[in-house]
Amino acid sequence: MGMSSLTSALRIGVSGMQYSQLALGTVSHNVVNANTTGYSRQIVQASASSVAGFGTGVQLETVQRITDRFLVSRMLTAGSTSAYATTKSSYMTSLENTLSSAGSGGGLENIVGGFVSSMSSLANDPSNSSLRRSTVEQAELTAQALNNTASDLQQVATDADNQITAELDTVNQLLKDIYLLGRQISELTTSANGGNTNDLMDARDQKITELSSTFGIQVNYDAENNGVRILTESGRKLVDSSGYVQLSRGTAVGAYPSIVAQNVRQDGSLTEAKMVIDPTDLTTGKIKALAEIRDEVVPDLMSQLNEFTETFTAALNKLSSQGTSYPPQSSLTSANTADLAAPTTDLLTNGFASLSGATINISTTTTVGGVINTTVSTPITLTPVAGVLSLQDIANQINNNPNIGNAALGGTAGVIATAATDVDGNPYLKIEAASTNARVVMANAGTTDVLGSLGFNNLFTGTTAATVAVRSDISANPDRFPVARMNTAGGVSSTDGQNIVAMAQIGDTRLTFDAAGTLGTQTVTGVSYLNTLASNLAVSTSSARDNETFATNLYTQSQELVTSTSGVNLNEELAQMLVYQNSFQASSRIINVVNDLLQELINII
Repeated sequence: MGMSSLTSALRIGVSGMQYSQLALGTVSHNVVNANTTGYSRQIVQASASSVAGFGTGVQLETVQRITDRFLVSRMLTAGSTSAYATTKSSYMTSLENTLSSAGSGGGLENIVGGFVSSMSSLANDPSNSSLRRSTVEQAELTAQALNNTASDLQQVATDADNQITAELDTVNQLLKDIYLLGRQISELTTSANGGNTNDLMDARDQKITELSSTFGIQVNYDAENNGVRILTESGRKLVDSSGYVQLSRGTAVGAYPSIVAQNVRQDGSLTEAKMVIDPTDLTTGKIKALAEIRDEVVPDLMSQLNEFTETFTAALNKLSSQGTSYPPQSSLTSANTADLAAPTTDLLTNGFASLSGATINISTTTTVGGVINTTVSTPITLTPVAGVLSLQDIANQINNNPNIGNAALGGTAGVIATAATDVDGNPYLKIEAASTNARVVMANAGTTDVLGSLGFNNLFTGTTAATVAVRSDISANPDRFPVARMNTAGGVSSTDGQNIVAMAQIGDTRLTFDAAGTLGTQTVTGVSYLNTLASNLAVSTSSARDNETFATNLYTQSQELVTSTSGVNLNEELAQMLVYQNSFQASSRIINVVNDLLQELINII
């Protein structure tokens, strides 16, 4: 009995040393990983062992990984939200900078304001060639600023789409890593000898945390096998114990390729079936923010910019069409008839119904504006032929007019009207002086704006921010800027500034801008519209920054909560180290005492 008791005590001492040794190793592992990202504190779990009711020492149950799934889940959600808010804030700031630095003159409203001011200066001295050149340069600067802004907005959308592709590459690597880590964990968990999978699960959780920044995910844990199943917010499987998916760009949905998921076979190849992941089904994460910028924010801004461009330039073109340059030009060509199928297309059923019965005046002049022939006493009436009025009909009526038509006059004192199609297939009406020494001027004779409707002498070409430009011949020769208007008796004067005075008033003219993007219908000046556009964007950007701050703070708090549970406290670990050190020494002392007693017992025997 004595020998048996001493042997039992010896085994108890050995079990105590083994347990303390393992516990010291676990504490040491905690200490050296105190600053390792994603590391979860580990503790040893032990229980008393016994045989037939008699204690036989201590036995190790497990090395437990300290983590709180609820807190981790909250952290993943906060991380997705923070990534969404940070990404959107960054792009919104970029968009705000795009509008505030549209050109060397600053924001669009400043550039347009500078153009209006230049027209006001020219109105005070319409014969000043340098002021005319300055006004044309300001018009070109306005068009260029609109072009650049449209290009920059499109580039932001393209950058967002490119970043989506880059994010998918990151996601694919994470999904593969999570799956492979899961296999290692499963193999160790189910192996005959078992194994400690804590560090592998930490590594997997760290990958899951990184994945959650891309889009919101659902994470389901299998406690029995330490497995994990990850789904998108809409329930699309990304990875589980049976396999994982890889994401790529699919066929275009609208202007950009879709996002598709394909299952990965055991040999690493992809299945043919492609499952679409629609960003509109997502609520958070980087990809959601990028898709919103690309598909909503930029198109809204582009729509508003195009609405400004179309409305503002159309109003100016209507005014410029009333005028003429000084000296006058030898020919004038329509510019608003590109939507017609042919020169013979009926204008009355294609947006020009007001031209029926409208009247115009045409005058040929000398090179310095003196009258040669004019229709002032008997204006030309645009009369439908059998209910139809086409560009060809108008050309015929001008050519047959006894006061101005060159064919009717039987010489070279009149004008020649031609209805034709340009190299791009766009119908147009051209009115030119028959004599090389003559010039032509036009004016509306009644209340109907024939010249503005047909776009004679437009200042701007193009109808969108990306395509708007100053008419090329005016850019090349600023003296063609339409500062004057036909005199009441025909011809034009070198000191006439009627048209530029009217054009300069555009700065105070309230224009009606249709609803575009998030902006409703506006009846304001052009500069006011741009100010509203910029102000709304500034408010949205400020809101995005506030959301970023709030979401980041929430994420930081959730990380701190997780760390308070799973993180390593060095003071606590060092205290535990002393406890296990003392325990080891005490167990060692038991062995020494038992050894001495056994030696004495042997000597006695």
